[in-house]
Amino acid sequence: MTDYEQLLGRLQARRSIRSFAEHPVPRSQIDLVLEAARWAPSNHNRQPWKFLVMDDRPGITQLAGDVGRELDEKLKNLPAIAAGYAAALRQHAVLFQAAPVLVVAWHKKPVQVAAALLENVPQPDLVSGEPLSVAMAVQNLLLAAHALGLGACMLTAPLLAPAALAARVGRPPGFEFNCLVALGYPAEAPPAPRRKSLDQIKIHWDNARIM
Repeated sequence: MTDYEQLLGRLQARRSIRSFAEHPVPRSQIDLVLEAARWAPSNHNRQPWKFLVMDDRPGITQLAGDVGRELDEKLKNLPAIAAGYAAALRQHAVLFQAAPVLVVAWHKKPVQVAAALLENVPQPDLVSGEPLSVAMAVQNLLLAAHALGLGACMLTAPLLAPAALAARVGRPPGFEFNCLVALGYPAEAPPAPRRKSLDQIKIHWDNARIM
């Protein structure tokens, strides 16, 4: 089997795990997934990431409760047409309460670029690459967790409760919340999700106009 085949097999076998076994994760295993994370590429090698590891179950439960309450207040103000999504959104936001380990990832605030250069740029934060760099580090973390027999799920819904996050876990000066990762031994084996084929993605070559 070639290196590519081994890599592709790992990528295809990884799943987002949302149900976890009760037993704790040794800190040696957590160190290994973070070691993989720090080897991610980053824009200009700035390595703009910081991680907080929570393996205190009461603390994780309390954070989930705070996030849920803040989000509940926001969901009350949703227009009626969007209210149907409220229950699912809340569920995703507090999913990490069942995990024995929670990793909070921050990215450094993007480097300032001259305003004239950012004119008409729809996503200016992507220019400096800090959020994307941390996303790549988290992908390394997810793959390392899978290779070690752990399960993990990257979460962004909790970011809808920034006050709860900041009050409970703090925030390093000059950094912003990027995502949370629920981590533990899997208590489920989800089937492979449907993936679009290359034909469905419609890969474009050379100067073909994208439609």
